[in-house]
Order: sequence, then C-alpha cells, then structure tokens
Amino acid sequence: MANSVDSTTADLTTTCFTCEPLEKYIELTTGFANELSSALGDPMLILFTALFGLWAVVSGYKLAFKQFDINSVVKDLIYITITGVILASQANGLISYVYSTALSVMGGASDTAFSVAGGGTQSTGYTGLVHLAASGELAVAKVIQAALAISKAGRLYDIAKYVYAIVLVVPYFLLVVVYSAQVVVAIFRAMMVAIFAPFLFMAFAFNWGRQMAFAGAKTLLASTLVLFACTAALALTIYGVDQIDLAPQSLTGKTLDTFASISNPQFLVILFLGWMGTALMTEGTAIANSIAQTALTNTAAGIMTAGAAGTAMAAARHGRDIASFSNPVTAGGRIAAGLAGVGRQVDAWGSGEGSVRAGAQALVEKFRNINKPGGGEA
Repeated sequence: MANSVDSTTADLTTTCFTCEPLEKYIELTTGFANELSSALGDPMLILFTALFGLWAVVSGYKLAFKQFDINSVVKDLIYITITGVILASQANGLISYVYSTALSVMGGASDTAFSVAGGGTQSTGYTGLVHLAASGELAVAKVIQAALAISKAGRLYDIAKYVYAIVLVVPYFLLVVVYSAQVVVAIFRAMMVAIFAPFLFMAFAFNWGRQMAFAGAKTLLASTLVLFACTAALALTIYGVDQIDLAPQSLTGKTLDTFASISNPQFLVILFLGWMGTALMTEGTAIANSIAQTALTNTAAGIMTAGAAGTAMAAARHGRDIASFSNPVTAGGRIAAGLAGVGRQVDAWGSGEGSVRAGAQALVEKFRNINKPGGGEA
C-alpha cells in the first residue's frame, strides 16, 4: 500500500496537468498581441493625427468665439503632447508591452499569497501565471493522495471507503479547475485591455475620452485584484489543510478507518475547506468589482469549470463502457445493444416529428419569420 501511494505521490507532485495548456495559451495570446501591435501602430498614429487636427480646428473656433479660454487649450495640449510621444515611441510595441507588464504584475502579486500559505516556496519549474497554476495543483496534492489511499482500501463489502474518497476529492478537484479557469480568464482580460491600449492612450489625450482611459485602467486593476483574491482563497484553504496533521503515507489500517469517517472532525474540516475555497473564489470577483467600481463576472470561469467537470464525468462513465467492451463476457451484449440503439435512432430520423426533413423545415420557417412580430420563437 505504501509503495503504491508513494508512486502516486510522485506523479501528483511532479506532473502539472494544466501547465502545458496554459503555456500554449500564453504563447498564442502573446503572439497575437505582438502581431496586432505591429499592425495597429501606423493606423493609430494616422488616426491620432487626424483627431489632433480636428481638435485644433474646433479649439480655434471656440477661442475665436470666446467659448474656450487659453488655459484649457494649454491643458489639453499637454495631454495631447504626452500621448503623441507615447504613441510615436511605442507604437509597434504598445500592446505587447502592456500585456507582458499586466501578466507580470498579476503573477507577482498573486504569488505572494502562496508564499504566505507555504505553497509558493516550493519550486515548480514554471514562472509567472503558469507557476500559480502549478502551485495550485501542488498544494492540493496531499488531499488527493489521501483520497487515493482511502479508495485503495475500499472493497466490495466496504463501499463506504469509495464514497469517502469521492466526497473528499470532488471539492479539491473543482478547486483546482476553478482556479485554473480564473488564471485563464485573467490572461484573457489582460490581453483584451492590452489590445485596447492604443485606443485608450489616444482617448486619454482628449477631454471626451479621458474617462474611457480611466475605465480601462480600473478594469486592469480589477482583473489583478480578482486573481489575487482567488489565489488568497486557495492559499487560505491550503493553509488550513497544512494545519491539520494529514500524512497520506500513514493512512493504513486503523489510522485510515479513523480518518475516513463522517464523525472525524479532521475529515469534516478538510471537506469544508475544499468547498469554502471554491465559494470564496467567486466572492473575490464581487469584492474586486466593489473596490475598482467595475462589472467583471464569473461567467467565463463558470462555463470552463462546468465543461471540465462534465468532461471528467463523461470520461469516467464512458471509461466503464469501454472496459465492458474489453471483457469477453460482456462485449457481445454491449455491441448488440449499441447496434440496436443506432437502428432505433435511424428509424426516428426517417419518420415522424423527429425526422431530419421535419427538423430542417422547422429551422427554415424559424429564420423566414424571424423579423416578424413573434417570429423566430421555438
């Protein structure tokens, strides 16, 4: 038992399941930001020059008709000059510069929370936001190892062990998925603000667009606060688990029976901390919005979490089906049942309201009447 747990421990502590996808995603977004920055450099300077000419004409008319004082013109000219210098000097790298800086600030600020909890002091071999995801997986490894040790002790006559293992692993699996989703969303938010950076800098030069630039800066600040709050929620969970004397290698025999029990306060506290961490991550977005006066949501992270959880459940369910096909005793019945199901589906497509022709006709009618009152309704 100890050897099998040790081998599983090595896998969990040396393998980062979300790091490679995150690295690829950052690579793609960085390349996209660089190419977009190069493509928008000259057009933004041309647009800025045109707006400057329009401002000069309008300001001249207002000065002539005494609707504008010279102090206001000088003030606006200072903003325009600063913006012009920034756009001219950083035109081909403004987006990539803002994007890389935002990622560095997000990663550095959030890593501090891990350091306080004790999870950020371990080397993961990664840097930046990928290091955060790797630290999140590494931090919950001990709980998952404990759940695996409990499941290995389960038997046909002791199904409760399997139940305890599933109950323990689900909140921490969701915790890692939710946190990884928040990291991905933070990367996307930083990229979007960076993409709008040339427009925001240009708008900052003129009085009518200065509030847009402030709103963009607050959105970037709120994104950093959201990731920091999510990291703090995960770090708080890990800090609480570390305070409990939990050694997965020692979960054997009587010790395991004592730990894996609904009447064990330690088991209940670990379970509570897992669900608490997931809940507090969603609360972090609300706190960041309250501080920065923004309107960020958890919609994207929620969709990603639901998709990952659904994929895991489908993989587990179909994994049992595939195993039944490999068993000679059950393979024949499985194949026959599958063919019968396909036959019933083909019959349904060819007749009645469920036919392909009827479905296509309904779709055509829906789009034909979509602009009419009440049209397009299912």
